[in-house]
Amino acid sequence: MVRQAAVGGARRYFTMRGLIFFMLLASATLISACGGGGSSSPETPAATTLQTPSVSASSSTQPEGVAVVGGQLVVAGTSTPFIPRGFTSEGVIYPTQYASKLCTDFAPGSQAPQYLQEAQAALTDVPLPGLAYNASFQAMVQDWRLNSVRMQISQGALQYEAENGLSAYTDMVRTTIAQARAAGLIAILSMQTEHYSCTPYQNGNLQRLPDVNTEQAWAQLLNPTLTNDKGIILEIFNEPDPTVNCNAGTYQQPDWTTWANGCGSEPDQGMLTVGQYVRSLAPNNVLLFDGTGIDFAFVGFTPPSGMPSNSAYTFHPYSYVVNSTLADSSAAWDTRFGNFANSGHAVFVTEWNEAYSCPSDPNQTITNSFIQSYLPAHSIWMMGYAWDAPVISSGYMVNSYDYPGNTANYQLVDPNTAGCAEDGGKVLQKQFQAEATAN
Repeated sequence: MVRQAAVGGARRYFTMRGLIFFMLLASATLISACGGGGSSSPETPAATTLQTPSVSASSSTQPEGVAVVGGQLVVAGTSTPFIPRGFTSEGVIYPTQYASKLCTDFAPGSQAPQYLQEAQAALTDVPLPGLAYNASFQAMVQDWRLNSVRMQISQGALQYEAENGLSAYTDMVRTTIAQARAAGLIAILSMQTEHYSCTPYQNGNLQRLPDVNTEQAWAQLLNPTLTNDKGIILEIFNEPDPTVNCNAGTYQQPDWTTWANGCGSEPDQGMLTVGQYVRSLAPNNVLLFDGTGIDFAFVGFTPPSGMPSNSAYTFHPYSYVVNSTLADSSAAWDTRFGNFANSGHAVFVTEWNEAYSCPSDPNQTITNSFIQSYLPAHSIWMMGYAWDAPVISSGYMVNSYDYPGNTANYQLVDPNTAGCAEDGGKVLQKQFQAEATAN
């Protein structure tokens, strides 16, 4: 999401920094804004012109589907581990079709709708000549060696269409998924009730847990094309927040009983309840469950009875630097997600950036260890945030939301506006390259 992360219960905007792009394959030319002959400032867009390719951009090594076997994410039908390499995308989170009805609480003069519309235009652009996908997906595969993309979808828009017999937003999302799959990418669909998904609030707050509306939204989107495609992962509900104990009405973190079942009455139902419902709709897809608390992780978590088979878990380690020391950070990682992964569960990251590491990790010792050593040692794989996030803060990992015709225009942001020479994104990029080469 264009997200506000929960750290100690508070939600804050995260800053992301840019990356220096790989050279495109022979079918494309890269003009970098940040180096390698470029002299423009970090905030200047760098245009990458994509020529009509003679071959598909998707690699023959891209899997057609994935599954969870023995607590490990694997290529469907094999025992080969699947290592997700990708980004979250903002391109379909904002329901432009119903903005006047559902998106009424943006501050006057906010530029967020414009940026979100541009992100959507990029992701939904027409396919390239001779291909079934557009320049956005072409660039993901060629520039970044990605094999996955995570799309954030609007529960509010899907629910609205289900209630009113409409389909414009649903059709747009399905078409975008089809383009991602045609490019050889595994598509992770994340159900969102964030501000930018234009989902109505509950009691003036963000929706805390999945509920009957979440079920209605999934039922609206899913069809046989999606539920028979093992290359589509369904993330049940983004960043659940069951912080208020049902019986006592007091703050409790983490509250895994409420996480699983809600409070036993409508509207909240909980992750397990809605997960079982989605499994009834989608017998073939991997289901992905977010944790809760700091990092939306798994402190003290034991999967409850009845968890659907073929399920995996995800967390969002934005607060990964602890007390500015590697020792304290590593101990926190063990508690939050490392021990859980080691106990035999398929775990991978679907959102990360280097948000708060500067100046708490000025030499990037912790960042490098986290990405290059700790996560691989625990068979946890990383996806970045975000591919086409709007520039409403001081910068994101990649700002790439303008694709006129068959070109891809990127805005590179490095260093960030605070002057931090953070290059965690570059470290992640190198990790993607190494993983792609090795696999």
